[in-house]
Amino acid sequence: MDLDQQIAQHYEELKRLAHRLLLRRDATLQTTGLVHELFLKLRSHGAADSEAHLMNLAARAMRQVLVDAARRRASEKRGGDQVAVTITNQFGAEDKGLEIDVLALEQSLSMLEQTAPDLAQVVELHFFGGLSFTEISRLLGVTERTVFRYWRTARAQIQLDLTGAQ
Repeated sequence: MDLDQQIAQHYEELKRLAHRLLLRRDATLQTTGLVHELFLKLRSHGAADSEAHLMNLAARAMRQVLVDAARRRASEKRGGDQVAVTITNQFGAEDKGLEIDVLALEQSLSMLEQTAPDLAQVVELHFFGGLSFTEISRLLGVTERTVFRYWRTARAQIQLDLTGAQ
């Protein structure tokens, strides 16, 4: 199956993920636009070996698209809109409705990649890629319990970073 067919097969799933990540009040980045930018990034990678590979690529591309949009918005701040690109918070059960600045999250995730790449990959796949812990465990070849432990550790570090950043 070529990449176009893989993308078509997962279009609705990726659109739901994009909708979940974006806040409705962000008028410059809409769900469909995010998914279309995601597809443009995916096309540069060629065909994915498997559904898991496609979702791994999609998670990375979704992260890149959101960060690029946030950086564009930050560069326009001097003469334009003053609102940062934000996404809904899924890092703490008690504060799911709070907003996270994408650039602050990217900075925290980049630092985590330097010190614990396995933890960062789990965050990317779960948060940006929408994969379940079961799917991630299959993709990475580790137990679901290990994936959950990685997620819990990474989430704590990111919460700490974001709390200090705000």
